[in-house]
Amino acid sequence: MSSHFAVSPLIETAETTSSTRLSSAVILPAYNEAGRITDVLKAIAQSKLIDEIIVVTDGCDDTTADEARGFAARLARGEVLNKNREPVNLPMRVFELEQNIGKGGAMTYGALRTEADVLLFLDADLIGLRPSHVDALLAPAVEGDASTRYDMVMGLFGAARGGPLGWWLSWCHRRYAELTGQRSIRREVFLAVPDLTKSRYGVETSITRYVYAWHLRVSHTMIDNVTHPLKEEKAGLWRGLARRFSMLYQIYTTAFLFTLRSNASSQSREKTVEMRQRFSERL
Repeated sequence: MSSHFAVSPLIETAETTSSTRLSSAVILPAYNEAGRITDVLKAIAQSKLIDEIIVVTDGCDDTTADEARGFAARLARGEVLNKNREPVNLPMRVFELEQNIGKGGAMTYGALRTEADVLLFLDADLIGLRPSHVDALLAPAVEGDASTRYDMVMGLFGAARGGPLGWWLSWCHRRYAELTGQRSIRREVFLAVPDLTKSRYGVETSITRYVYAWHLRVSHTMIDNVTHPLKEEKAGLWRGLARRFSMLYQIYTTAFLFTLRSNASSQSREKTVEMRQRFSERL
């Protein structure tokens, strides 16, 4: 069961008084996720609230792009069915980047190729993802009106594995929610975050810090029984550890630079005030 709770100061938005559902697109940045990405795409395709699927493969050297294109072809032929056993009618595009530009770059690349109001970012290696999880991440952002919709919804893992590993993964997601790769966010807000293409694995930290600084509406939802393989499981112990340390370095560098800018730069503080006003005066 999903639960929502607001965690940041709120400001009233004047975007619209209409309760018409906002449009949405899921963006799936993927690096070497062959054998895993198709299961994620199946869950996404059966969601009730997704209008478009965009996959961005980030300089992969495996068959991730082939598997994504294969799923897109099945979708186009009407071979992917929803829960009512009806063909899913959903546009899907696959973009294959030749060079690895990092997670932040891949996410931005996808965001610039859709006009959807709300973007849903998901990791391409999720295990146990269900259509209901996808809908839970999107509903607070796309349904209702301006007085009830959230600007960002962050998905937190529930316990999906037993033992110390399962406890540790769940605790990390709750304790360090800003790191989650599962989140919906207004497209205009996402694209307003500075240096997205340079942030690589620090992209989630950067997004979260700026959204909080701008005092936008934030919610969390639990996505129980969802997990993902550890880097050490995918790449082997030593290569996995190397990737983990690289990821942590990028995350902490992003957090440090954000703090430095916020504390030391009057220009940064003025920009923060400007963005708060911009997003509070939307029509």
